Amino acid sequence: MGIAMPFFVLVFFFNHHARAAENGIVGFGISLYQDLCCQSCHDSLSSLYLNCTTFDDMSSMDMSMDMSMDMMGTTNDECYASNIPWLQTMAYCIQQNCNADGYPAEKQAKCFSTQAVAGASTPTFQDSLPATAPTVEVAEDATWLNVTSLVNSNTYYATHGTLGEFARSEYIHTRYSVMLYLIVMGICIGSGILAQTRGVFPGFQKRLHTSTLWAKLQQYIFLPALFGSRRLEPLPGHIGYVPGRTLSIFIFIYVVMNIILSSVSFRSFWPNTWFTSPQFEMCEYVGNRTGTLSLVNMSIAILFAGRNNLLIAVTGWSQTTFLTLHRWAARVAALQAVVHSIAYTVAYFEPGGGAAIYAAKAAEPFYWWGIIATIALCLATAFAILPLRINFYEIFLITHIALVILALIGCWYHLVPHFGYIYGYQVWLYICFAFWGFDRVARVVRVLYYNRLRSSTAIVEKVEGCDVVQVTVLLRGEWRFGPGQHSFLYLHGWQGKFWESHPFSIAGWKRRGQSLPTASVSPSNSVNTPTGEQEKDAGVVSSAAVSHQSQNQDRSSIQFLIRAHSGMTSALHRNVLYSSSRSSMEKSVYTEGPYAGHRATLQPLFLADTVLCIVGGIGITNALGFVQEYTTRVRDGKGGESVGKVGGVMKKAKRFILAWSAREMGLIDHVKLNFLEDVDGIEYSFFCTRDPSSSDTTGQKLDDTINDERQKDESSTARTTPGVTAGRMNIRSVIRSSLEAGLQTTVLVCGPGNMADEVTREVVGCVKVGFRVDLVEEAFAW
Repeated sequence: MGIAMPFFVLVFFFNHHARAAENGIVGFGISLYQDLCCQSCHDSLSSLYLNCTTFDDMSSMDMSMDMSMDMMGTTNDECYASNIPWLQTMAYCIQQNCNADGYPAEKQAKCFSTQAVAGASTPTFQDSLPATAPTVEVAEDATWLNVTSLVNSNTYYATHGTLGEFARSEYIHTRYSVMLYLIVMGICIGSGILAQTRGVFPGFQKRLHTSTLWAKLQQYIFLPALFGSRRLEPLPGHIGYVPGRTLSIFIFIYVVMNIILSSVSFRSFWPNTWFTSPQFEMCEYVGNRTGTLSLVNMSIAILFAGRNNLLIAVTGWSQTTFLTLHRWAARVAALQAVVHSIAYTVAYFEPGGGAAIYAAKAAEPFYWWGIIATIALCLATAFAILPLRINFYEIFLITHIALVILALIGCWYHLVPHFGYIYGYQVWLYICFAFWGFDRVARVVRVLYYNRLRSSTAIVEKVEGCDVVQVTVLLRGEWRFGPGQHSFLYLHGWQGKFWESHPFSIAGWKRRGQSLPTASVSPSNSVNTPTGEQEKDAGVVSSAAVSHQSQNQDRSSIQFLIRAHSGMTSALHRNVLYSSSRSSMEKSVYTEGPYAGHRATLQPLFLADTVLCIVGGIGITNALGFVQEYTTRVRDGKGGESVGKVGGVMKKAKRFILAWSAREMGLIDHVKLNFLEDVDGIEYSFFCTRDPSSSDTTGQKLDDTINDERQKDESSTARTTPGVTAGRMNIRSVIRSSLEAGLQTTVLVCGPGNMADEVTREVVGCVKVGFRVDLVEEAFAW
């Protein structure tokens, strides 16, 4: 319920501002010139001096028409309310022109009170109407109003048209902004409703998955890459990723929609009382449109970046998918901010302007705050390129957050001090603040809630023969965990970065009084493994793991397998090596999670007769959660219920196959002996891709001590293990050998991008030849 708060905030702002007279957005709480005829009368006459107007060096005087008007006069409300020519001229103008606009008499009286006497109850509209219609029209170049007159027709026409066109333009800006928001959210929520419907109505889901239409959609829309086969594997040079075909279609619609909404429905009115040229007027409208849409897209980008994004649970799309959408929304917002800036720059260089006029305008605080906001937004987008995210993630993250905050502050000081709350631009900033603030607050609340206001204890153990550590977090409460979930870990006090957290897949979990569930495996390529060889493997069980498990039977816990890369994970591995035992230690951590593992995400597993996990490297951590889920279901089924009636995400599955390719024999041994033991039911194929005699080629930037230690461990564990094939996995062969005609197979892949892309390509090929295959990808990419 808590992660829905940003949407309630959005609804609150629209609802609240729609009821307020001075707040909201245009069309939702704010009506620009709802009394347009009255406003036009006021603006056509308000520049004229009255005989009660005061000037700088005199209080009041009866001025002659030929007097020099170098000085500026001030006409106060009392002057307007007591000046007969003003009252009668305004009243007659309102009656004459508002009747023509179909404005009823009671509204004419109300707007007269607002526009002519500053809201006073007297004199009234009826009392101010002249007894006889005036016949003299105010001259177009007049500066005084001394007698009751007709408003100048040319001035009124120009004023009415200028205000009307500006109001129409602002209404369209708002309507297109809301339209963009509703379409984007509608696509996401509509996809979520379809995903949830499939789960609520299994019969519908089964008919859908067995239909020819579904097979065609999988073959041509849902599964393939946009072109070629690259999706999760970065492009050469790590310049970025190419989104899958479905996601690319969404992004294409989103970008085209923004281009259209930024480009259409512009009109010009001339003669214009505000703008010096039609080009200046058009620049103003284009600038306002793109500026408003930029704010809208900023709010969408911030929503999509959040961990606590309700749309993840609703749609079943991964956070990686929403981070991709976040980047595209931010790019569109930055581009629109640039167009907004260019439009206003061009406007001030129109005839009558120039460098001096632009320099004077740029010196105003609201203007240079806008420049700062645009530059900050563009830099935040530019610095988010993949090479920087991969190689300098921590610097990228801090810089990115700082630039986004600067952009939001810049937008606030660009809008509110200058425009106030007249147009409601600030509401889009409220939504940005709400989404960004809620996600941060929700993170803190999660950390405090899951850790019971204190840090949790983590047992960190080195996995022999590789640069992987096993982290067992002893929880302070009973939490529900499931397959496909991950949690963020705050390893405070290790590098002095208390704010830093990283997501890790949950490899296993146990409740109080239980051991971590494990499963014995029957290798698919060696079902009848000799007993003696099994006993040989069993002798390599980590003594530290057994010790810690026996000491903490009374605590719920979750387990992670973490490979050392750089930064926090490198420090974690280094701390273990430098500990007194050089193999294990205890540390304080904070957990934030679990996240993911939503029902909508795992829908393809509900109808699966066969589940095939294809895993690469440390991706085994994600697969182990599904192994635990499946073996728990099998165990419960043996307890009396039929397997098909036992709950879980794999309700129908009668076969579970695990195909795993890893570089290090030590990691394979550790997983087999600590996670895959004691329960029958799992078929497996393991592949070790590194030559045991070769040195470490991971390229991880650890210090020399760690490299030396790892190479010693690899040489000590380099041996041939039963059930493990040396060399690379033949993905095509693994998939084809697992399929059975007429049965539903769900392939779950978690591994490097090139492996995931190869699996996707093979799954598409299997669908093309008539097999019923679905795919679940578990990938996390910043």
